[in-house]
Amino acid sequence: MKNRPHFRPNPYYEDLERMEEAVMSILHNLEMENTEIHENNHKLKKEITFSRNLLSQLLMENTCMKKLVPLKQESKEVHLDCALNQKYLVDFNKKDKDQQRPDPASSGLRKCKRAGIGHTQVRELPEE
Repeated sequence: MKNRPHFRPNPYYEDLERMEEAVMSILHNLEMENTEIHENNHKLKKEITFSRNLLSQLLMENTCMKKLVPLKQESKEVHLDCALNQKYLVDFNKKDKDQQRPDPASSGLRKCKRAGIGHTQVRELPEE
């Protein structure tokens, strides 16, 4: 082994090895940065989609609210009309009941005095 000539590395080769290590380190850093940027890009796409959906929902809600205001007003009017109609029907029924109350003398209903119970319908005789 001592007979072998001493091999001295080429200084350019050592420089190339150092440059390769630096380039590989830069490449590794760029790959890590690329992965991080890709993940951030994916998160941002999700947020953009969420924001678009949220904006669509808000616009839809705003449109619905604009349509709801006249409907609420119409509903109030309908309820008011319904209450007035109900009051009118109650008054009408009271008047109708007052008009339909039978007059005991002209109705043909007389008490059955012999039996002493209930009412019985008696045919009225023509007056002479």
